[in-house]
Amino acid sequence: MLALADLRTVPLFDGLSDAQLAELLAVGDEVTVRPGEVLFHEGDRADHWWVLVDGSLDLSRHIGREDVTVGRMDVPGRWAGGFRAWDEHGAYLATARGVADGRMLRVPAERLRDLSDAWFPFAAHLVAGLYGTARSIEATARQRSGLVTLGTLAAGLAHEINNPAAASARSAAELENACDGLLEALRHMAVRGLTAEAFESLDSLRRSLGPPTALA
Repeated sequence: MLALADLRTVPLFDGLSDAQLAELLAVGDEVTVRPGEVLFHEGDRADHWWVLVDGSLDLSRHIGREDVTVGRMDVPGRWAGGFRAWDEHGAYLATARGVADGRMLRVPAERLRDLSDAWFPFAAHLVAGLYGTARSIEATARQRSGLVTLGTLAAGLAHEINNPAAASARSAAELENACDGLLEALRHMAVRGLTAEAFESLDSLRRSLGPPTALA
């Protein structure tokens, strides 16, 4: 069980009085760090604030198809999580896995918010504003990115649709030209008084010759 003397060795708490440290111990609890054991997972709700008292652990993130170590907590006073004290959507940014035996102080995020409001009201207000601004900027950036992606997909879809449409339009125009040529030829034959028997003879001759061949 963590005691007041344990927290006094942590530089993070240098400015706190014994009474404040006692309050912190009262609302928190000790968590044992063991090699290979996971304390929290990336993406989970950051419902607790974790402060390293001794020992060490690695922080990793899932990138692509593998887990990549992005940092190590091995200095007393380093902390992680607790974001939901100021952001209702706060989540752990990495997964924490023990490397060497040690201990951590774990404090519920809502109690961390209560203590910070009571001890440092101005600083707590600034932190809350910072989280709110960051969340707003992130949401706007994601929305804009989504719109850009949607626009790109729409442009690609329009291109795929327009190409067959253009090909169909060209085919229709070519068919119309062929029909016009055929009708014009029939008109000339009618003007020259070509009889049905003569037309049948010409058509038989055309069939016997076969389709035209390209010149080499």
